[in-house]
Amino acid sequence: MSSIWKALTWQALRRSDIDSEIEALRKSTFQFLLWFLAGSYLTWHWISIVLVLPEQSAPYWLLFAIVIGTVLLTYIIYRHHLRLAYWSFLVCSLIAITAATWLLQTPMPLLFYPLATLAAVVLLHPLAGLLVGASAQLILFLLQSTGPLGFLSLERLGEVGISSLLTTIVTWTLGRDMVIAVDWALRAYDQALRNAQDARDHRAKLVRALKQLDEAHYRLERANAALQLAWRAAEAAEQSRAEFVTNISHELRTPLNLIIGFSEMMLTSPESYGEPLPASYRGDLNAIYRSARHLLALTNDVLDLARVGTGRLVLTREPVAIAQVINDACDIVREYVIAKGLWLRTDIQPELPLLTLDRLRIRQVILNLLTNAARFTEHGGITVAARREGDWVRVSVSDTGCGIAPDQLPKVFQEFHHTETEQERTPGQFAGFGLGLPLSKRLVELHGGQMGVESVVGQGTTFWFTLPTTMLDKVAITGGSDKLQQPVWPSTGERIVVLAGDDRGLVRVLQRYLHGCRLISTTTLHKAIAAATEFRATAILTDLTPVNERLANRCPVPLIRLPLPHREHMASALGVADYLVKPITRAALEAALARLTRPAHQILIVDDDPRFVRLLIRMLQALAAEQKHEYEVRCAYSARESLTMMQSQQPDVVLLDLKLPDLDGSEVIATMAANPKLSHIPVIVISAQDYIEGDVRLSGTLAVTRTDGFRLEELLNAVEALLNTLEPPRQYLTAPTH
Repeated sequence: MSSIWKALTWQALRRSDIDSEIEALRKSTFQFLLWFLAGSYLTWHWISIVLVLPEQSAPYWLLFAIVIGTVLLTYIIYRHHLRLAYWSFLVCSLIAITAATWLLQTPMPLLFYPLATLAAVVLLHPLAGLLVGASAQLILFLLQSTGPLGFLSLERLGEVGISSLLTTIVTWTLGRDMVIAVDWALRAYDQALRNAQDARDHRAKLVRALKQLDEAHYRLERANAALQLAWRAAEAAEQSRAEFVTNISHELRTPLNLIIGFSEMMLTSPESYGEPLPASYRGDLNAIYRSARHLLALTNDVLDLARVGTGRLVLTREPVAIAQVINDACDIVREYVIAKGLWLRTDIQPELPLLTLDRLRIRQVILNLLTNAARFTEHGGITVAARREGDWVRVSVSDTGCGIAPDQLPKVFQEFHHTETEQERTPGQFAGFGLGLPLSKRLVELHGGQMGVESVVGQGTTFWFTLPTTMLDKVAITGGSDKLQQPVWPSTGERIVVLAGDDRGLVRVLQRYLHGCRLISTTTLHKAIAAATEFRATAILTDLTPVNERLANRCPVPLIRLPLPHREHMASALGVADYLVKPITRAALEAALARLTRPAHQILIVDDDPRFVRLLIRMLQALAAEQKHEYEVRCAYSARESLTMMQSQQPDVVLLDLKLPDLDGSEVIATMAANPKLSHIPVIVISAQDYIEGDVRLSGTLAVTRTDGFRLEELLNAVEALLNTLEPPRQYLTAPTH
């Protein structure tokens, strides 16, 4: 029923967005029908008046009055209410048609009844056409029954009704198709509007996306430009770091080599000076030697950090007797303390357990505490005590100085903090930078301990720190008749790694940067396999070339072959016989001379530092006295001078420094290699530049061999570790230029 009702009332045309357009069409149609009806009637009226006799014109004029009156009435209503004017037009049309039929007494006007129903369908809707048609039929039937239209037969009335009904049906059918077409057009229009809106939205999104892409492209270009600048800055910083390492190596190691070398010579070979030294001098020299060795160790740590670029401190842990560390630190400052008129005592509990710690760092902590105590103590002395407290060893440094105020105690471990004021400082007293205590606290915490302070103003101060105890059993490692160069203290959680190839400098570097590992150095692969078997090692590292494949296949643990920065590698890269790193000792020089293929009698020393040349001469004199062997030593202080001296008299060996004022040492080596007369002369490089300094590129193959094979998980983990470690080539990291 709802569909029939919608069809009869043309609901599809009732839409808010087109109501005004539909109403305008109806209004235009109504105006046309109204004026067309009035004009047609007037034309018919005047024609009829002319053609009929005047005595028969009265009905025509009466009809004229009725038609004109209804038209004027409809027009007046139209001026005020459009919808009511439609109904007025339809009613007036029925009245005019009925009046014409009655006045003219002819059925001819009845032909216009279907036109009225048609006008109703067009102006309103099909239901209105049915209503108009039924009303007209009812009016005609009443007038025919009552007499005014009695001349009409029922057949004629039926014909009028049928024609009105058919007109309504035909009009509704045609109108239905029109409504459907309009509905389709409206739906298509709506869809077109939606598509247009979607297109606009999509276009807007595209515009925004293009704008964002433009912005992203601009930002990417800016980022690439910044990346290029940052990369250039990083390269410059890396170059500066390499230059820093090289300069520091030369500027610090050379004078330290002089201090250590001469003091060692005075202590170990005083006869080379012709007169024995007094006992007091020997004590002072011993203190100088120990302090210089301590400073050298600190310098090496700074250089290691600069080389690796990690920016963090790495501890070299080893089993150490804390009493020995305390005594070493006290021996270094004892003369200074006694010179101030103070006493220095130690109170160490006997049979303290071995501690796994960095000997150098803990000695540095104790030295800081001792120097601070001596600086702020004018009367009395200093006591260093060590006691075991459960799973900890507590070390304390107590003095009888001025003490620290209670409000200053929480600040003593802050950087750049000074407990004394300028007025409280005694004349000539050095204030320091306020970094010793914070650094000491950090070093203790890195060992897993704690540090604190207790003080009473006017009575003294006690700084203490604790270190965790680790019960270790000293195990001697033997392999056949040959003993290893070092004892090993295995501890819980440590992995044993065996190095096939004994290089003290390389062992120090590997031990420092292989975290959680204990390194055992051996001279051959056979001894490395024996050590790995005895101590359940995790792996064997080797750079021995060639490797005995039969021994390699018998390895009980993975054998890792890799290029290592050892002394032989650096010497081979430079094309020299040996490579020594400052500071050198008499023993290292003796070992290098012993490794030559033939004994050396004539030695040429090439170095621009006369003091270091004098030290080498002193060492060679001591070696000659011990070995009953004469050395003829000549000295050159520049590269060109050395080449001239070699041309005039060829030495058996050349002790060469790489950093010379006129030519680089590597150029001297290249010149000698190009000269047939000089190419056979062995060269021992003595340089402050370590063979692990700078951006070292080690050529070779990294390979891991395991006799029992690898599990897939192990292989994937190893590959992942390599991928996370290896850096991409630098040309890939540089932004492309357009």
